[in-house]
Amino acid sequence: MSESTSAAPVKSLNEWHSPSSRTEVIHELIHGVDRYNPTNLSYMEEYLQAQVQSGEYDLLAYLAVLKLYQFNPHMSNPDIITHILLKALSHTVHGPDFTLCLHLLREPAAILSDIDSDDQSLVVVLPFLQKLHQLSRTCQFTQFWSELNGESEGASTLRDVYLPQNPHFTSTTQLNFARSISSSFSRIKTAQLARWLDLSEGEVKQWAEKAGWKVDGEMVAIPGNGDNDVKAGVVNEQVELSQLTKLIAAAAY
Repeated sequence: MSESTSAAPVKSLNEWHSPSSRTEVIHELIHGVDRYNPTNLSYMEEYLQAQVQSGEYDLLAYLAVLKLYQFNPHMSNPDIITHILLKALSHTVHGPDFTLCLHLLREPAAILSDIDSDDQSLVVVLPFLQKLHQLSRTCQFTQFWSELNGESEGASTLRDVYLPQNPHFTSTTQLNFARSISSSFSRIKTAQLARWLDLSEGEVKQWAEKAGWKVDGEMVAIPGNGDNDVKAGVVNEQVELSQLTKLIAAAAY
């Protein structure tokens, strides 16, 4: 199982910084002199749309798109903005991705004013995504799913308009919630895991087995990954008296 699909905590940032799915053309657009050239915006937007469909993730490319919107507000696309925020939300729990994207945006009303749009979807969705991010960041996974499956206007807009276009949102979110869980637990009740991943108990057992976790009756055993291993730590410190000479001398004044 590759690191991008493993339920173990991610140890390397290589895929985050330079994802294998990024083409050389996009790499040059992100890191080259054309990063702020608005004529390249359409290529970057197409790249995002392709990643929405494939489930791949490239935060630096998304930040480049939002920076171009910041410098060229009349070119802003609320749907692209929403998809970027959804990608950032689903791919991280404790990381800064969502906040980095959010801080490149102005108020939704100002964005819509710049492009002379009457579509209020962004006004409705943006605060709701911020709420979901807060629940995810604080590991309130059950409440996260409850809000997403709820009847609020933001939840309804996401489910009706944006999530049908983003087929990997749910599975990616479940995977990253599982990574957070696996960093803290070595064993967990299947009922608890089901609530945190928004699955039935039958589905969560299949999910756990596919992830390489062992189902043992009503419990799920999570393999050790360095974060969930309980080990007694013994720290030995050897301090020579000569090392304290300066400290003792300073205390005399």
